[in-house]
Amino acid sequence: MSRNSKLKRAKRRRQEAKDENRERLQPDAEPAPAQEKPLATTISLDSAKLGPPGILHQLHLAASDSPDSEQDKQRFLDPEERDFRLLVHLSKVPNSSSGDFKMFLEPSEGASLIYALPEAVDLALETPSGKVIMHLNSARECSALELWCRATNYNNVFGLYSKVVAPLIDNLSYQINIPIHVREIAIWDPKHNILTASYVAPFVGVTLGGDQRVYIDLLRPYYALYREGMTNPSVFYQFLCYSKILEGIFRKTHQKIIGWTKENGLEAPRFTARVEEDPVIQGDARKWIGKGIKQTFDNYLEKKFRNAIAHFSNNDEEPIVVSDYMASATISGNLLLARQCARTAIGCVERMIHDADAAFALRQKG
Repeated sequence: MSRNSKLKRAKRRRQEAKDENRERLQPDAEPAPAQEKPLATTISLDSAKLGPPGILHQLHLAASDSPDSEQDKQRFLDPEERDFRLLVHLSKVPNSSSGDFKMFLEPSEGASLIYALPEAVDLALETPSGKVIMHLNSARECSALELWCRATNYNNVFGLYSKVVAPLIDNLSYQINIPIHVREIAIWDPKHNILTASYVAPFVGVTLGGDQRVYIDLLRPYYALYREGMTNPSVFYQFLCYSKILEGIFRKTHQKIIGWTKENGLEAPRFTARVEEDPVIQGDARKWIGKGIKQTFDNYLEKKFRNAIAHFSNNDEEPIVVSDYMASATISGNLLLARQCARTAIGCVERMIHDADAAFALRQKG
């Protein structure tokens, strides 16, 4: 047999294998109408309207001829079980919260450090909740995970992500010893033409002004923790960074300042900072607006969240699973409060030190 004939035969066999894989990977349920594609392949939105930056949010997009109509509202509240498409885009790097916000609905737009064999098309993982398809991009990297499922609303689908898809990603990362980052989670409801997606709102650029800025060496650990929290993709680690700032200030730095002022015959400063009004703080976190920051930390942020994050679990409660979407959403709902408390506390201590230094200098002159 000639070399050319062998190449043709090998090519034909590869094509037959691809066709067989495609047929094998089709969902068992009837594909129509579930296989209809969403509204668009790429969505770009104004970053300023996406909520507080660096924090997990949800976005709902619905195709409609009459937005905000009662009929549209009922589409979101439909209690009937129906088909949903869950698409989890992967990334080689942690979720970036800077730059323009874009959401890709094509599975091939993701990326990872996991490569498929040359003959593979798409990979499939069988689970009790259905077949999870692992898509490939043009570089033959595993780019996204997809699951078609039956549910009554998008929250149930997020629950399936936490129960089915996230554990697969966690285990795969452990088995092959490679970091696997989730860039976004998108849920498509073909019955109502509604897209729901989770995203981290990006930060927007800031023009640096000519105002004088103060650096206080005593607060060096807090500046470092604040930046660490702002730049880390994990909402749990962010929360822990802000909690450590508050712990350190209340239990060490404030006490050190009080001791120094007493030694020098000055009035000991009181920590009077309170949680400032912010309309984007919602839910249970909103109850603490106007309360003292120390009270908020001691009775809410630390007691309910910080200890469970730092110590695996609270007392005899079940441990926090950090890849669980609902657990992440709960922490995200309180992350802005923790961030504001940490920032306000640092500012309060900066003023204490400035005032104490000014009072000490004045006494020296007198």
